[in-house]
Amino acid sequence: MDPYNSRNQLNPSMNSDQTAADVSGNNQTSGNVDKTTADSSDTQPATRQPQYAGGFTIIPPNEARRSQIKTMAQKEEEELRRWKEVNRPSAVHLNPERLGGHVSESEARQKQLANLRGSKLQKKLKKEELDRKKRQEEEEKLQKMKDEQREKAERLEQRRQQEEQRRKDHLRTDHLRSREAFLQRFERRDVAASSSAAHTSSRGEDVESKQRAKESKRSEREVQLEHQRVNSDFLDKLEGRARGSETKKEAEHPFVATENFKPETTTGHVQLPHLKPEPSWTEGADSEPDYNWALIKLTNRFPDCSKDFLEDILQQCNGDYEEALTLLICSLS
Repeated sequence: MDPYNSRNQLNPSMNSDQTAADVSGNNQTSGNVDKTTADSSDTQPATRQPQYAGGFTIIPPNEARRSQIKTMAQKEEEELRRWKEVNRPSAVHLNPERLGGHVSESEARQKQLANLRGSKLQKKLKKEELDRKKRQEEEEKLQKMKDEQREKAERLEQRRQQEEQRRKDHLRTDHLRSREAFLQRFERRDVAASSSAAHTSSRGEDVESKQRAKESKRSEREVQLEHQRVNSDFLDKLEGRARGSETKKEAEHPFVATENFKPETTTGHVQLPHLKPEPSWTEGADSEPDYNWALIKLTNRFPDCSKDFLEDILQQCNGDYEEALTLLICSLS
């Protein structure tokens, strides 16, 4: 039997006290191990050896360190007590007053009853005020959003207009460039076209004059057609009267034949010399469909060219479709 274990079993109270002291000392010195090891190495007695009890290792505490900490704690407690004594609040001394202030009980109850009666109305008014403020804030917020959206839409519309204007300018410049290139190629390749370039330099004035001439011709043609219509109506009336008189004579004298009977014309109308149209009018009326037909054929043949340009070419060629077609093919090839 081990004598060390028997000694620990005989003195359990001493072992427990010593264990508690060792644990407390170990806890106090565990915070600053590096600092206390240097101090305790000089002051530790030779008897501070680890002890073993019930599977635990017990190290005796440093008595000098414990006494120093204890003295410091007592000093701090004394200073705290003195500070509390110095800073203790003084007693409050108030003059005695009647409870309830300067209002009697009946007046206080009447005031309380009036407040109770008007509390519902006050709550209602307060709620209405809060609702009004809330609606006003919502309207302001909505108006602000509308203004922002309106400004955004205006900016988008302005940007769209600027882009549209920029696109139109670009297309206009491109059209002018292509037109100038076409005219230059047309003047450079064809000698006949170059000879007529001086004539077509003032194209705007020529087009206007030609349009005026065309309108005048159209108005003259309309007048001629109106005259022809009136004349034909007049001739129809005369022919109807003549036929009526002849039928009446035949009814009166059925067996009498006129010797000086002249056959009617193939048209059935009486040709009057003052109603006969001039040859220039008929020539203009006959040449106009040929000119329009040639212009339609050129338009179908060259759909990329403008109508004014084709009219100009056709007029330069005196309405000759074949000559205008050859000129356009030579210039565009």
